[in-house]
Amino acid sequence: MSKIETLHTHTTSSDGKLSHRELFLLAESLDIAVLAFTDHDALPTPEIMNELEGFRGNTTKWVTGIEITAGMPKEISGDTGSAHIIGLFVDPTNANLLTHCLKAQEDRIKRMQKMVSSLQNLGFEITENDCLEASGGDSVGRPHVVEALRKYPGNTVVMEKMRLEMAKESEQNPELQERYNYMMGKRERSYPYSLFLTHGAFREAYAEHEYLPDLDEAVSLIRNAGGVAIIAHYFTIRRKMPLDMLEKILSEKRIDGVEVVYGIGEYKTDREKIIHVERQTLRELAQKYNALALGGSDAHSKEDLEYYAENEWFSRETAGFTEKILATGKVNKKFSSL
Repeated sequence: MSKIETLHTHTTSSDGKLSHRELFLLAESLDIAVLAFTDHDALPTPEIMNELEGFRGNTTKWVTGIEITAGMPKEISGDTGSAHIIGLFVDPTNANLLTHCLKAQEDRIKRMQKMVSSLQNLGFEITENDCLEASGGDSVGRPHVVEALRKYPGNTVVMEKMRLEMAKESEQNPELQERYNYMMGKRERSYPYSLFLTHGAFREAYAEHEYLPDLDEAVSLIRNAGGVAIIAHYFTIRRKMPLDMLEKILSEKRIDGVEVVYGIGEYKTDREKIIHVERQTLRELAQKYNALALGGSDAHSKEDLEYYAENEWFSRETAGFTEKILATGKVNKKFSSL
């Protein structure tokens, strides 16, 4: 049996393409040993939990989780954006965690509305209803905005014009040239994010979350729901949270661990070396402070999980991750099929 695990995945409860059932059965077909459901600010409903109970005897094991969108630690002042905190083995019926999810989903609607307005000002055809339709009406994220944009063929023309503008301006701007080359290396799937849907993109249509528990508040929510809290994909926040700050947080036990298996999509780009070195640095920090070093596929689709499983040089690093969590004595197997 494969020892591959993935302690970071997404379903249709947030911005994934597969239901819990579909994702679980796919993981089982790929011989994945442990699968954690970690949707953005969303927990499995009682109906989903009942369905998962039917898989309790299967070879592949499931774990309940969440990915909380949080602010930076209070020591980092100013509007510095968000960090993502993975919670594993959380109680999906925990009242405070459910309240957080409700507030977060309401905020996601407001955020989407701002981005739609900005995109319309940039010349794109898109409506709020398009985004809600793409999301199923629950957790609305940037992937749903991208899906809504694809509904109208004319948006491809607007995007291509913007790409050409970025190419021309980058000729006189080395920093912009680096970002343009990175976008081109990741191909068309990266265009919307690099062009207009990230903070500091070429053209600004991104909106930050207004409701953001800070890092320590997010960790408390997870721990009080019986879980362990892990900083996700550090490369997305490395400029906001320098390594010395991350080390301080680990040393003070304000977080239970960090992901060290992440960023498979950065390989085969010009950032491959940076990610490889960064992941090793995080392993060393986790070992230094006796913290959990975890991670997974961050799969949002069938193709994501299949790619992760077939690239064993990467995915096999996850062997034994769940055993390490259980060895801490901090979690309850009740919130899993283990």
